[in-house]
Amino acid sequence: MRNTIRTWLYSSVGLGALALTITTSPMVALADDPQNLGKMVISANRTETPVDQVGSSVSIITAEDIEKKQAITALDVIKDAPGLNVYSNGGYGKSTGLFMRGMGYKNILVLIDGVEVADPSGSQTTYDLTHLQANNIERIEILRGNQSTLYGSDAMGGVISITTKSGKGSGKLYSGTAGMEYGTYNTRKGYVNAQGEFNDIYYGASVSALNTDGFDISNTTPGKENDGYKNQSMDLKVGSDVIKDVGVLDRLNIEGLVRYMRGDTDYDGSGTQDGLKEIRNTQKSGKFSVRADMFQGLLSNTLSASQAISRRDYYEDHVRSSTGFYDGEKTKYEYLGTLKPIEDHTIVFGADHEREHMKTASISPQEVTNDGIFGNYQITLLEKALTMTVGARQDNHETFGEKTTYRTTIGYNIQSTGTHFHTSYGTGFRAPSLFELYSPIYGVKTLKPEESRGYDFGIEQSLFDGRLTLDTTFFNSRLSDEIAYDSTRKKYYNIASSRTFGLENTATAQISDEWEVSGGYTYQQARDNTTGKVLATRPHHTGSLRVSYSPDDVSGLNLWTKARFATWSYDSYANKTFTGGYTVWDFGASYPITEWAKVYGRVENLTDKLFHTKGEYAETGRAGYVGMTLNF
Repeated sequence: MRNTIRTWLYSSVGLGALALTITTSPMVALADDPQNLGKMVISANRTETPVDQVGSSVSIITAEDIEKKQAITALDVIKDAPGLNVYSNGGYGKSTGLFMRGMGYKNILVLIDGVEVADPSGSQTTYDLTHLQANNIERIEILRGNQSTLYGSDAMGGVISITTKSGKGSGKLYSGTAGMEYGTYNTRKGYVNAQGEFNDIYYGASVSALNTDGFDISNTTPGKENDGYKNQSMDLKVGSDVIKDVGVLDRLNIEGLVRYMRGDTDYDGSGTQDGLKEIRNTQKSGKFSVRADMFQGLLSNTLSASQAISRRDYYEDHVRSSTGFYDGEKTKYEYLGTLKPIEDHTIVFGADHEREHMKTASISPQEVTNDGIFGNYQITLLEKALTMTVGARQDNHETFGEKTTYRTTIGYNIQSTGTHFHTSYGTGFRAPSLFELYSPIYGVKTLKPEESRGYDFGIEQSLFDGRLTLDTTFFNSRLSDEIAYDSTRKKYYNIASSRTFGLENTATAQISDEWEVSGGYTYQQARDNTTGKVLATRPHHTGSLRVSYSPDDVSGLNLWTKARFATWSYDSYANKTFTGGYTVWDFGASYPITEWAKVYGRVENLTDKLFHTKGEYAETGRAGYVGMTLNF
């Protein structure tokens, strides 16, 4: 049956696109047609909502922002976002982790074009964003807080929704971008993106390659043994509006996509000891969906099937026979409906079936299924100044039975003063991963599911005709039966209760036509409520600052500098090793030499700061890169 599903998914081709817009404040937008987005939000309520009516805390990063950042991977794109803390084993392609408001990767749902791409064979069901190349990303939404009601158990801490580029609504037969880059550690990157549409058929395609010799991540004698990385990625989307305006049917759209990635990573077994180890990561995913819009926008129905397949092979001393493997597979079927019975009232409802499967060299095949139904009601009042939502979800987990989660939000906008209030409250749950339950060494079959509840409230203020925007948000969440790892006993266990609270602050200022400044600062406290101990890898203070200068007398030139910082935290495993704070400065510039060609360059870690974020693994020192992009 799995082979049949896999064959069907990977032979399907189609399109699903979202689109554009960002401020550094926690607001966002996503819509079906990139050319008609406006300032709309989709991820917060899974239906279009004006950005100034959203009650959830969301950030948006667009393709334009990614180009300005000169980002290589998706992880590079999001690591400066407020409320997020990234740690890694050093360098491109190395294992990374992410916390959002104190919730780890295992609690954050990652979607790429609507596909849940997490690997069920991992110690937790997660997706490592270091393997996703940034050149073909159109948009990233970062949705914070409990989102289990609309997205299921994996979204207990938040959602990162990534949309790749497509030609839908472009009106062009073809367009695209090609790029190349070279830099320190013999790092080379090249890519080609192409999009277009013809009549009612649209497509998007991308190929990219990244190769680097890397550096010694073990933090031993510099240059003793470099740890390199190679990545090859391909994406394809095609779709069509096959029927328009026939009877009660406004539009019937068929869309699909396929993705492939292979990444070969050299790594060391610890942060203090070299080793000739390698991981080969292979990822494949696909999605096919049919959407029917009916009754002049009254009702929308979408049926979709998606699958993500991951495999990791481990090698020792460059011996070309695998010493271990991890196979993971996630399949999902979903119905999503949107009903707008009268103006200012929207009901989103749906059902899904999800199956996770894993097999490793030491764990016999294991799988689990979950069925869910959900609904969300949204109402707008007071001449569209006040928007409220309330939603609930019922899950039936094969192992842990029925769980109910709910969420409510309020957004209130005062246009005359440029003020927006937003608040949300929600609950969530996460079942233990298959590895946490069935690993013969580390697993514990009696683990309990994690359950959470949390809220946030904030205010966004626009001043000086929109040239200055400020936002501050307070968040507070409580996690019951959090699953943690005991490095002494080498077993997973449940923490009775933990709590995280703090403040997220963002600001963006257009000081003049030439100068722009933006930044963010997050303060958080994350503790075990039973012992009072600070939880691992959650620094109290994190932040970033970016200054951009585009002189009027040199058209197109952009100069920028950026800093990011974090204070101390504990190591993510032993909870004993002290990780010091750091501040890292970057500098960059770009200049269009023609209407269709641009050159750029940057220096990362300008002061050659020696620091690490996990297990004493070294982070990159001072490094320089130059590149060119060509538009066609």
